[in-house]
Amino acid sequence: MVPLITHRTRYRQRIADLVKKPPTNVKGTGSEFDVHAHWAKYTCVLISGFLEQAIKEIFLEHAYANASPRVHRYVAGTWPTSKNMKCDAIKEVLGHFDDMWVTDFEEWLNGSERRKEINEIINWRNSIAHGKEENANNVTLASVSNKFEIVCDLIDYIEELLK
Repeated sequence: MVPLITHRTRYRQRIADLVKKPPTNVKGTGSEFDVHAHWAKYTCVLISGFLEQAIKEIFLEHAYANASPRVHRYVAGTWPTSKNMKCDAIKEVLGHFDDMWVTDFEEWLNGSERRKEINEIINWRNSIAHGKEENANNVTLASVSNKFEIVCDLIDYIEELLK
């Protein structure tokens, strides 16, 4: 069977490519440090969007595969157009489907930096998007790359949890 190439798979690969290879020698944009700082912020926003869209896609796929067309249509129609996917928001969505998924998710988060890292990428995105870049001073290519790995782990975890 050929694996399904989803929107999130393409989006994930695009971000992975961007994180691996930041632009160099961009004329008129300032120093290489400035270019990398802006690139890190740009990828931070993309990673936050990836997290939001991937979770939505996974849950809609789950509803489509496991529920009646009416229930699937309800889930799709009531999903918020934009939702900051901090850990508490993810727990809330999981809890709407299955309380045990919340417990499992809490166990996945505990004893690691995952909660902090996931929430921080969302906080950075909000600061950047709302013109409060002074709150995103720690956004570097290295920190964004690390958070992207954790977000990918989270997406993989949720895909497995919902199987």
